[in-house]
Amino acid sequence: MKRFILSSLVIAAFLAGACSDPKKKTENTNNQNQWLDPVQILDACLIRDACDVMPVGYISQCVTAHYDQAALENQQGIWNEVYKCVLAAGGNCTTVRECFGNGALPATCDPGTQKGRCEGDVRYWCDSFDREMYALNCRDSGMTCVVGNDGTPQCTLNACDVATYDPICDGDKQRLCDNGYINTLDCNVLGLPCALLQTDEDVWQPFCIGDGGQCDPAEYEGTCNGTIKTDCSSLGVVQQIDCAQLPGDKTCEMTVTGPACNPAGTECELGEEGCVDDFNARVCLDGTWLSVDCRTLGFTRCTGRGAARDIGAHCTR
Repeated sequence: MKRFILSSLVIAAFLAGACSDPKKKTENTNNQNQWLDPVQILDACLIRDACDVMPVGYISQCVTAHYDQAALENQQGIWNEVYKCVLAAGGNCTTVRECFGNGALPATCDPGTQKGRCEGDVRYWCDSFDREMYALNCRDSGMTCVVGNDGTPQCTLNACDVATYDPICDGDKQRLCDNGYINTLDCNVLGLPCALLQTDEDVWQPFCIGDGGQCDPAEYEGTCNGTIKTDCSSLGVVQQIDCAQLPGDKTCEMTVTGPACNPAGTECELGEEGCVDDFNARVCLDGTWLSVDCRTLGFTRCTGRGAARDIGAHCTR
């Protein structure tokens, strides 16, 4: 097991301001005041799914991916623009599909032989489930497209060499080099700052971690104070998170394993969704029911998937 040494001086330096990285592009923040809200993302996910663009079993997975994984990887701006295009399509599936093809219909592809390509800042990748070549404009998150060492294209700040690139905290963003391009992890999405920790091999590595004192995870008793969660990370550092600042609608709750940021609503649980009737889809997000009439999205009915029509809530023609 690796031993980590917390350096308060290094943390203070990195939390005071962003580390300069001459290799990175300037990030585009034009979208920051135009984020789509959860209801709009839910509508976009229902439309995308109804048009057979990366369909999902449960619509809630699509919504949470936008606010969790995409935001964590600094790609929320990219998907934000795609979903704006989807919402403006008025249920026209040809137009919806063009939103995912950089203005053209996605072509069929073989994921075994076609990993994708970069055309300027536009990333084309072959979806292994759909077997179609989709496109994302990396510029919408202030990034460019780079083909990795394994031949897979990715939206990133720039290409890099792991032998020469020093992992850093760029403000609260963690920057690492992997597969030939810079990987970004936005610690803000987790409610944490980025800080450097030193391994017992004297290697400095950035982590999304609290800036509190050292602690023993086996002995420390975490607490909830309203929406504030305080606990001891697995790396032995006290960390405090305001659950209300996390994506969605979260609050702090004590569980059998300690404090946790859980859905604030109490009406339902994540994964619960279905059709209320022939027209209305109902999806649980952060413990609250959200309902959508499929007809308002340009479709005719709501139905489930699977042999018994009991999987998820899906709008159809």
